[in-house]
Amino acid sequence: MNKDLLIPPIIADCIYYAVSGVSEVQFLHTSGCPICSGQLISHDLKKRRFSTIKTKDGISHINVYVKRFHCRDCGHLCYADAPFYESSRFGSPIIDLCLVLSHTYSYSYTSHILDQLGIIIDRGTVRKIVQKYDHPVKVVDLYGIQLPSSILALSALGMKSAQSVPLSGTEVLQACGFPEPL
Repeated sequence: MNKDLLIPPIIADCIYYAVSGVSEVQFLHTSGCPICSGQLISHDLKKRRFSTIKTKDGISHINVYVKRFHCRDCGHLCYADAPFYESSRFGSPIIDLCLVLSHTYSYSYTSHILDQLGIIIDRGTVRKIVQKYDHPVKVVDLYGIQLPSSILALSALGMKSAQSVPLSGTEVLQACGFPEPL
C-alpha cells in the first residue's frame, strides 16, 4: 500500500486556478495555412476539452474554443494556434504535469496524485501520454513537488480571470510556452 503524498493546499489551489482559469477562452489566430501558406477564411469555432476536474459540485469539464479555418488555395482545414500538442486530448499543461510526475512516480501513483490535485486522468491515460510525448519540460520545485512552469504561469493568469478579467488566447499561449501567432 502506498502512503499518500501530502500535497500542500497551496499547490492544489495553484493547479485549480491554472486549469479552471482557461475555461471558455477562445483561440482565434493562426500564422497561416501549414500546408501551402495560402489565404485562410474562417470556418467555425470548435469546442475542445482542456481538462476534467473535480469541483464541489462534482466533475466539471474545462473547455476552450479553437477557431478553424479553411484554406482557399489548397482546401486544407486548419486550426488556430492553441495550447494543445499534436493529437492530444488534453491541454499542454496537463500533458506536461503527467510527464513531470511520471518521471518520479509510477503511472498509477501519478494518476492518484493528479486525483488529489483535482484533475481526473486514469492510470492508462497517464501511461499513453508518457509513451506518446517525451519532450523536455521546464520544471519548478515547489514544496518538494516538481511542477511544470506552464502550470505556475497559468495559475497567475487564472487568478486574474477569477477577478472577472477575461483571458485572451494569446496570454494563455504565452503562459504555456507556445510561440506567439504572427
